[in-house]
Amino acid sequence: MSLFFASCVPRNISRDEPQGTYSIGINSSVKATPVIIADEKGFFHDAGLSVDVTMETTALHLLDELYAGTYDFVCVPSFLVARDYLAGKQFSILAVLNRNQSRYVLMNPDHVENPADFAGKSIGINPDSAAEFVLTRFLVLHGVNPATVAIRYHAEETLPEMLASGDVSAILTWPPYVQEARTLMDGNILVTNAQMGVDIYWLLVTRDEISRNQGPDVIRLLRALDVADAMIFEKPEEAKNLVSDRLSVSRELVDEEWESFSFILELPQSLLVVMEQQGSWIALREKSAFNTAGLFSTINYHHLEAIFPEQVSIIR
Repeated sequence: MSLFFASCVPRNISRDEPQGTYSIGINSSVKATPVIIADEKGFFHDAGLSVDVTMETTALHLLDELYAGTYDFVCVPSFLVARDYLAGKQFSILAVLNRNQSRYVLMNPDHVENPADFAGKSIGINPDSAAEFVLTRFLVLHGVNPATVAIRYHAEETLPEMLASGDVSAILTWPPYVQEARTLMDGNILVTNAQMGVDIYWLLVTRDEISRNQGPDVIRLLRALDVADAMIFEKPEEAKNLVSDRLSVSRELVDEEWESFSFILELPQSLLVVMEQQGSWIALREKSAFNTAGLFSTINYHHLEAIFPEQVSIIR
């Protein structure tokens, strides 16, 4: 049986220990699908937990709200976690919720024919995400010196119009803005995946004290999310409809992004490798030191390992 299939087989959920009340912060994105499904289908309740799920527009401030106590758990990209590790923040990574290949480079064919043409051109990106990290790697692998490219920083919702107007030659973005750009440009657009085989990881993160002191409830939460993953695997159409309704977006937009995702609770070695790369890149830009050895200490693998040991492959 494959690791992915094994993760999608529902496990029995026990209520032997006292249960608590928790808040989870997510952003308005398909990336939060397991949490949305568990909430909509009552899997948290079935696990014996009272969970309040709050959806914000972006993930940018979720970690700050975790530290402040607004949320007990948040779902955030590994890039933001690596950034906060460098800033000396304290947190515990409990699991990968999904890995995806959902960032794309969109090109105006009147300006460029392929990524090798980017030298001397301008590219629009969001300044508050991993976009520049992804773009830098993308350019280097296409033989383009990033220093020869003019990077324009703008909010992601403005990027499609910038591309369509010719203000920039390309943008790096993700759904639903990929489809928006296609529409604005009447399909006259070149699209290529920006990640070039390297996954983006979306993580379940909590405060240290919850990870240390609320182990039984953390396990209940992970079991509920695993049941959600099983539904995603076994009933994808129902899952997509639930996500479409919760996010108030069309099924077409959900379908567009869905295929680039793998929904599985895991802690793979590749997560640590990617976060080391992200942290090193941030440290280089900020001219600060980066202790790669300490990064492992932010991952509490014990809870996931206790229930799904086959899904923990991180070297320990």
